Amino acid sequence: MNLNMNKKVFISYSWGNKEHQEWVVNLGKRLMSNTVLTILDKWSLKDGHDIHEFMESMVKSDDIYRVLIICDKNYKEKADGRNGGVGTETQIITPEIYNNQKQEKFIPIVVERDENNNPYLPIFLSSRKYIDFSNEEFFEDSYEELLRNILEAPAIPMPKLGTNVPLYITESVINNTPTNSIIRTLENQIKKHPEKINSYSSDFLDAFLDALWEFEFKSNAYDIDTFGEELFNNLISYKILREDFIQFLNITTKPENNLDVDELINFFEKKLIYNRPKDESTSWNSNNYDNFKVIFQELFLYTITICLKNKNYSLVGDLFHSKYYFKSNYGQIETKRFTEIYEYHQNIENYILRKYNRSSGFGHFVITNLSDKVSKNDFIFADTLCHYIGELFSNGHSLDNWFPATYVYKETGNNDFFEKMSSERHFNKVKNIFDVSSIEELKKLLKDYSESKNGKNRTGYGRGYYIPFIHELIQVESIGQNR
Repeated sequence: MNLNMNKKVFISYSWGNKEHQEWVVNLGKRLMSNTVLTILDKWSLKDGHDIHEFMESMVKSDDIYRVLIICDKNYKEKADGRNGGVGTETQIITPEIYNNQKQEKFIPIVVERDENNNPYLPIFLSSRKYIDFSNEEFFEDSYEELLRNILEAPAIPMPKLGTNVPLYITESVINNTPTNSIIRTLENQIKKHPEKINSYSSDFLDAFLDALWEFEFKSNAYDIDTFGEELFNNLISYKILREDFIQFLNITTKPENNLDVDELINFFEKKLIYNRPKDESTSWNSNNYDNFKVIFQELFLYTITICLKNKNYSLVGDLFHSKYYFKSNYGQIETKRFTEIYEYHQNIENYILRKYNRSSGFGHFVITNLSDKVSKNDFIFADTLCHYIGELFSNGHSLDNWFPATYVYKETGNNDFFEKMSSERHFNKVKNIFDVSSIEELKKLLKDYSESKNGKNRTGYGRGYYIPFIHELIQVESIGQNR
């Protein structure tokens, strides 16, 4: 595909608060790094320049291919009321939209919605197609849509007119990956032969592991920014395969299917094999296998999230408390807990901190690339629960823990898992997660943990942002007191 690079865009926005300004600047920096010459007042408007003349020249210039209008509540109010710089800019843009310019030059970028989930669009843009950036977990999808628009590289280009009649009957024209082929028949096969679920699951997971090698990361970059961007893009590229895995979990982890937890444990035990190349006949760089470390951690979080969603608490408990026999491709066996799947991903952390000024690189990646098959709050809760169970059973070993990298993205509207612990029925459903058989055992576990943490600092991100202890979320004495 021949891309139309070196396009010039102008970003129109209302200054608003510091966080909003930073978001706009980061968008501009990202576009610049992806070959789009971006005109933004923060770096394009010099001292002494006439602000109104600058705006007008940007809007009317033939050199400006796109005008990106960042729409939030503040921008809408100023545009509709013709207030301030935004109001002046609106008076310049409005006739350009209706009279002079091609319809596609002005692109609304929605970054905020009202209480009814309606986008904040000024009146003069209310009927225009916009790109939705209002959900942070789908940022990467929205950014790709924007970049494709600017570079004239549509995700689904118009196909060429064919010259041959398709062979619908005699030949199949569908080309699927092995995992996708298995997924399309898995649910029906399990319904017909429920006793074969573990065999079907093993077939899928083996096919998935084979397909994962197609995403082996090879980079010759030495600087953080270039290497980080290549790593980030590699991780995004495997999303299609990841969605097959998530669909597999949605089907197989329903309690009635009786999936053997060993199928999942055996899958995650393969993690160490992906710490080095499949073929070691040539030299290799260990950093090039960081993507697989991120992938296995992300997939474990999706596994816990979907098991919880399916209320398969027994499976969650087994995943938390079973031993994992990690086998390297040198044949060595390491017996570890589930926390071995967690890692601090130095390269992705450094890249995202420098690129987006985010305190959690892994958290930023997984939340902005979240599957639409799970909710953000459920995913964050699963990550947090991994942290709590990791700590409860770490025996004081600081390296045997799980840091909840996504917790910083937690919103209001808590998961009610802990609040329901006062219900005896709820306790009996989830007790396997805590590896206890009685209410008194759980109370003792939490009390002992509370005493061990007395006077110690909470886990956190710095800057005063900390994660509460689990005994602060569960009223220990009220566990199981209600029916």
